[in-house]
Amino acid sequence: MVKKSIIFLTTAFILVSIISLYPIVEVNAETETVVNEDINKAVGNLDIPGTTTVNGDVSLNLGELKISGVVNGNVNSNMGQITIDGDVNGDVETNMGKVIINGNVGGNVRARMGEVIVDGSVGGTMYSEMGAIEIDGMVGGDVESGVGDLRISGVIAGDVNSKAGSVYINGIVEGDVFLDQGVVELGPEALVSGKIYVGRGLVKKSETSIVDSIEIGEELSVSELDDPLPVNGYHFDGLDRDFGDRIADQVVGAVNEAMDDIRFMPHTIRGRDWFYSPTPFMGIYGSIARGVINMLLMFALAALTYSIFPKHVKAAGEAVVDKTGPVIGWGILAALLAVPLMIMLAITIIGIPLILIEIIFLAAAAILGYTGIVNLVGKRVVGSISSGMVNPLGTIAIGVLIIGLVSMIPLLGSLVSLAAFILAVGAALVTRFGTLPPAETVSLPIDNPE
Repeated sequence: MVKKSIIFLTTAFILVSIISLYPIVEVNAETETVVNEDINKAVGNLDIPGTTTVNGDVSLNLGELKISGVVNGNVNSNMGQITIDGDVNGDVETNMGKVIINGNVGGNVRARMGEVIVDGSVGGTMYSEMGAIEIDGMVGGDVESGVGDLRISGVIAGDVNSKAGSVYINGIVEGDVFLDQGVVELGPEALVSGKIYVGRGLVKKSETSIVDSIEIGEELSVSELDDPLPVNGYHFDGLDRDFGDRIADQVVGAVNEAMDDIRFMPHTIRGRDWFYSPTPFMGIYGSIARGVINMLLMFALAALTYSIFPKHVKAAGEAVVDKTGPVIGWGILAALLAVPLMIMLAITIIGIPLILIEIIFLAAAAILGYTGIVNLVGKRVVGSISSGMVNPLGTIAIGVLIIGLVSMIPLLGSLVSLAAFILAVGAALVTRFGTLPPAETVSLPIDNPE
């Protein structure tokens, strides 16, 4: 009798266990979602949950794309951020945005004017035309970088190629490292199975780092790379005399390609070359169209500047608030002296080439300061309505939109544009082009700290 009771209780326990587990299995099965088509969204945020599988491509314009599930196609984003915590079995491409890869990408990754962070894995080749790259995970192919800093703490199965900037390696590179111009720095845990070749620049090697061989075409010191006025030409921060032309060409190509990919643009505008007037606009509609194009161009410049010099941009923006007096003072002084100085230089024959230097100097200061201002304005607007994470390119877009719309107002717009120019140049000068934090910014002699 006791034996039968034990058998009965054991059987009942097993049945109850199975029945109790059944609803859980049923719920999980119901939450699984499969999408057998492409997903295209014009504006806003898009989330692919961990229980979702997309058997198609995913595209998003102007927003944040988060992928926690599986995408068996390609992923495309314009002017936004891509965060991959799941799996993408195709390629990932972004224009003027940021890519964070914590999961896995089976194909290639291409970024134009943006930052790429890899903590997971990329099966193919990684391309970044302009912007910083940070690799703590693994890349199965090559890493191709245009202009920007490259930091490698993970594993690169292929070669590393960079046009200009700095390359810091404290991980493993199984191929070769090529840098046209700049600095290659090897950390204590760096292992490069191939050779390192630097066209113009230098290599800093830690004692415990391992490399097969090092070759330098023209060795330059750090001061020579940073010298803006060398004897044989002009280059800035490790970039040669063709830097300006390369930047202009890449900006034109990247912006045109990005505009062509944005699907919510009218068909009469998509595919145009945005650095040339698309049509001879007339009247009020022409003014509005020119204003919109100017905002697009300014956003492209601001996005590029922030992607390459994020810390400098933040320092310039913070200086507008923390050191408003010196910023206005230096900005007004630069605006008042710009034209008289050009006239004085034009009087002398030897001073004429220096006019170009002055124009480049003012333009660089204005662009850096402008980027800091629009980023600051966008942060204030977004921060007032949301307490979540803020996408830098999103805040820049909002700032450009606000200042651009105000500048289109007759009379008031001209005053706002002039004020923005003064603040932008002043912020760049006060922070020495963003190299000084706001607490250490310089002041005019007439400025009274009290």
